[in-house]
Amino acid sequence: MSHKSKPPLWFWGIGLAFLGWNLIGCYFYYIDRTLDDAAYAASYGEAMLAIRDQYPVWAVSAYAIAVWSGLVAALLFLFRKKAAAPIFTLSLIAAILSFVWPITTSEARAASGDGFWIMPVVVIVLGIAEVWVTRHQVRKGILFS
Repeated sequence: MSHKSKPPLWFWGIGLAFLGWNLIGCYFYYIDRTLDDAAYAASYGEAMLAIRDQYPVWAVSAYAIAVWSGLVAALLFLFRKKAAAPIFTLSLIAAILSFVWPITTSEARAASGDGFWIMPVVVIVLGIAEVWVTRHQVRKGILFS
């Protein structure tokens, strides 16, 4: 198809949902990085505060790359640019990497509680959906140069 393919109406709804989801991720990254200890403990609990400084730089960096590249990809999706596909892929890979340390560290799992697995699963499933939808739209000619 030519790059003049008109996107269906749902495309814009999905694009806005991608944008909203990634804005939420950026917001949580921002507050995670800027809250003082008292506010952090009030938001996440003393157990999470106790491990806050143990997060390795590479895990925090992966978190930053995941959320900010996801935001860029969502904007590119709305601007109908096919560059959204590899950037959503980068965001997904970075998100997965950001979860490696807390998943493999008993202190982090214990501090996070029984519901720890919910957020990584949601993030990864939505990341896969973003990549799949975006690649599909590139193939259909909806996203182009």
